[in-house]
Amino acid sequence: MTISPDVSSHESATRPANKANRAPFVPKLVAIDLDGTVVDHADAHVRPRKPVVDALARVRDAGVPVVVVTGRAPWSALRTVEELGLTDGFVSASHGANEYDLAAGEFTQRLTVDPAPAITRFREADETVEFAAEWGMDGYWHTPGLRRNFTATFAGEIHWEELATKPTTRFVAQVESSTPYGAGHVCPNAKRLADAAALDPAHYHVEVGFNGWIDVGPPSVNKASGLARIAQHYGVDATEVVAFGDAANDLTMFEWAGHAVAMGQATKIVKAAANEVAPPVGENGVATVLRRWFP
Repeated sequence: MTISPDVSSHESATRPANKANRAPFVPKLVAIDLDGTVVDHADAHVRPRKPVVDALARVRDAGVPVVVVTGRAPWSALRTVEELGLTDGFVSASHGANEYDLAAGEFTQRLTVDPAPAITRFREADETVEFAAEWGMDGYWHTPGLRRNFTATFAGEIHWEELATKPTTRFVAQVESSTPYGAGHVCPNAKRLADAAALDPAHYHVEVGFNGWIDVGPPSVNKASGLARIAQHYGVDATEVVAFGDAANDLTMFEWAGHAVAMGQATKIVKAAANEVAPPVGENGVATVLRRWFP
């Protein structure tokens, strides 16, 4: 199965012309992002609404797999997955670096990267940068100055030199982000740091966020690669997959999947990359679209 090329700049992602104006589409696999797609973006934990939970139950009752594809760390993703009523199937977390089998309760793939050279490049560009890393299910290990102004699990403080010694599925470089940019946007401060560090895409995949975070993971590993691996497990082709998302990090799976659905509150760039636009997450857009195929 072919995985779409990595999309390093969300401005460059456009919907391929050969994915438009197709015959009626019926999905054989449903892929959902979490934040901004089935739950609201918020600092405090928010629960998925009942219409979305019920819609996903109808999908599963029809024998169609539901796959969660998220940038969240696995420990954070599993909490919301449980609230969605998903007890089997797979979760692709950390932008594709972690794959978790819900029924077995174990990881089926963990891809790691050596953070040391990247940390050196980030610090050469800006000595005030802070870091965090995923090493297991305990939470983020982080440098003392990391701004913990969001709801997450934190394992403990660690100096950047020690953080650089151990492979990780994903690590984060954090800079000040004083302006509240929304999902789908890119924080200018983080973008400047990422550009200055200029990490080699042959060694790292980089996702610049809206909140001052730069996510760094294994090369060519992203939401599309994670979703493609799970679809292959089910024997489902890319053309048979519907993918729901709202942000720039969803663009790789939008390009890969047969039918892409952007949430109503997404940016113009994200909407332009989709086959259709659903109502916003606050209006249960995922449930509205799924009702077409799973009434």
